[in-house]
Amino acid sequence: MIRLEAGQATDRGRRRENNEDSMLAANDLFAVADGLGGHRGGEVASALAVETLASAVRAAVEERTAHRRRTFRRHLLLPVPTVEELLDAVDLANREIFAKSRSTFELAGMGTTLCALAVVEHGDAETLAVVNVGDSRVYRCDESGLHQLTEDHTVVQEMLKAGMITSEQAEVHESRNQLSRALGMESRVVVDDWLLDPVSGHRYLLCSDGLTHEVADRDIHAALLRHEAPGDAADALVDLALRRGGSDNITVVVVDVVDVILQ
Repeated sequence: MIRLEAGQATDRGRRRENNEDSMLAANDLFAVADGLGGHRGGEVASALAVETLASAVRAAVEERTAHRRRTFRRHLLLPVPTVEELLDAVDLANREIFAKSRSTFELAGMGTTLCALAVVEHGDAETLAVVNVGDSRVYRCDESGLHQLTEDHTVVQEMLKAGMITSEQAEVHESRNQLSRALGMESRVVVDDWLLDPVSGHRYLLCSDGLTHEVADRDIHAALLRHEAPGDAADALVDLALRRGGSDNITVVVVDVVDVILQ
């Protein structure tokens, strides 16, 4: 069994009228979504992403747990999704956003990033999983430093991987915010996923690019180390991004692995 503690914070920033980010921190499922689209499209897309993710995961777990009880199979005391169920939930969120975008004129073209961390069932035990679409990020903070686990789905990142530009050029490229992949843009989407070994003392950070565009990784790492409580760390990171300019919405979820009990 994995025991987690989390804290979260969000702010619209200093230059935006609305906050188009959404976040989720409940029942061992954590997510950040950064919406895009005119009118209210961005905030509708990001909210729909996290709401669909949460409800689809809950429904899948409830159905599987009920089946196990009916067939007298062993079931976990605290049911969690499988990786496949988590991926299916992201796929459903994509289809819901895509359908709403096509059926509602003022929401046409809306989309959102989505990154999530969850406790999942893997074999006969629990582990951690990360899923990602877009350029919201998941980091792990451990004894060796701060590590970005997700890969940005941006045009510039693809150019960087292809050797077309340098990392220095990528930081100032005019297309650095242009996404190559997002929820709701097409009827189907490719979702990146990873399984992670849960380790007591590890800290995870989920964030929108309103944090990473303003604050360097070394300063993010320092803030995560400075504050023991995850809620305090989340507040500190949002405040830091605001002090550095706050040019975009800023959303942060900090998750601590408090205990790992072998089953």
